[in-house]
Amino acid sequence: MKMMLNDSLSPRMWKSITLLVALVGVALGSVLKSPDTPLEKDSWALLIAGSNGYDNYRHQADICHSYHVMIAEGIPANRIVVMMYDDIAYSHENPTPGVIINKPNGTNVYAGVKIDYKGDDVNPLNFINVLKGNKTGMHGIGTGRVIESDENTNVFVYFSDHGSTGLLAFPNDILTADDLEATLKEMHKANSYNKLFMYIEACEAGSMFENILEENTRVYVMTAANRDETSAAWYCTDNCLGDEFSVRWMERLDGENKGTLDQFFHQYQQLRPKVTESHIQIYGDFSLGTDALTPNNKASRSSMESSSGDHVAVNSRDVPLYYYQQKLARTNDMDSQMKAQQDLDQLIEGRKSADQLLEKLVTLATIDNPEKTAIVSGKRMPINLDIFPCYKKLLHSFRSHCFEHKHAYLLQHYYKLANICVLGLDTSRLLREMPSLCAPLKAELKTTVL
Repeated sequence: MKMMLNDSLSPRMWKSITLLVALVGVALGSVLKSPDTPLEKDSWALLIAGSNGYDNYRHQADICHSYHVMIAEGIPANRIVVMMYDDIAYSHENPTPGVIINKPNGTNVYAGVKIDYKGDDVNPLNFINVLKGNKTGMHGIGTGRVIESDENTNVFVYFSDHGSTGLLAFPNDILTADDLEATLKEMHKANSYNKLFMYIEACEAGSMFENILEENTRVYVMTAANRDETSAAWYCTDNCLGDEFSVRWMERLDGENKGTLDQFFHQYQQLRPKVTESHIQIYGDFSLGTDALTPNNKASRSSMESSSGDHVAVNSRDVPLYYYQQKLARTNDMDSQMKAQQDLDQLIEGRKSADQLLEKLVTLATIDNPEKTAIVSGKRMPINLDIFPCYKKLLHSFRSHCFEHKHAYLLQHYYKLANICVLGLDTSRLLREMPSLCAPLKAELKTTVL
């Protein structure tokens, strides 16, 4: 049911009221009848780690863990599709080759995971084709497996990686919110699913859905962060082994007894106070919130319960800094220390240069409206589908002429490009002069990743 707004209540207030009513409904409904359990043997799951590189270890660890959670839930392996770069388990930096853990001293979550798409096959186009069930589009790529769902099939999608305003990152490309929404609309129109659940672990993940996702299409989404904040890496020791939201929802299910019915709204209520570094959000069709997961329905995951001790959290944008700092701290010989220090210094210097470049681009974009310079660089403004023709042009130019996608640090600046479009500023000069502004910095950049 589409919410109708009046002049006295904001969209956010209406969402809060609707959610409150829905949560009360959960309590009443649990007394009146047993909830539906949509994720069972006839369902499908699509699990995506959207990054590569050892400093992004946590994303592939999250996805490997989720594979076992889905198996325990009752979804068979032949109905789980995994997209993962697969450069972590046997990386030369991995002290335990063939092992990936999602918590300190944890079990090997890499074991038994069947990966369908690896390396550069992990990209937005393939993701969309797999989700839509486009076998022709995936012919000759990886295993070629897709989500073979119909109007009676329920689907679970879990994505873990970086994000920014209105986009999710893949190893070499981005998926924008308008393209995802168009895909979901197409699937709904074609009756390609009965119910679709999405969990999104990414910074600013809420911006993929707020003011964008329709509320009556049987799609229920929970995100690690709202539209204007970062999420947090979790279990950070020498490296970060997981993400806070992801670890929390999966360890919660691992610890449940067989026969437990964990309603989606109830899970949301329980996770909100436990995810401390960001504000998890839900979007879409709230009528699905009364449905329930059935953790450990087919296999026990009690060994995956939460670790004791300190849980070191790091802002997701700062994980590369943390990784290099830890690498320097644990290095013993002089040559290795010098190399680690050089890598750290170059990373810091590169980030400073990138920050300065964005200031120049914002100044150029507002040269005829200097009073709007501070607005563009200020808060992340709400977006909607209307801005994407403008926004995608700026993103394409920036990624082509300034910084390649591998520099995830730059994602925290993309909201400024979105703000330019929200404000309706003329972008012709910015698009024309961006290549010449970026060329010197791009040539001088010494670090391989920001």
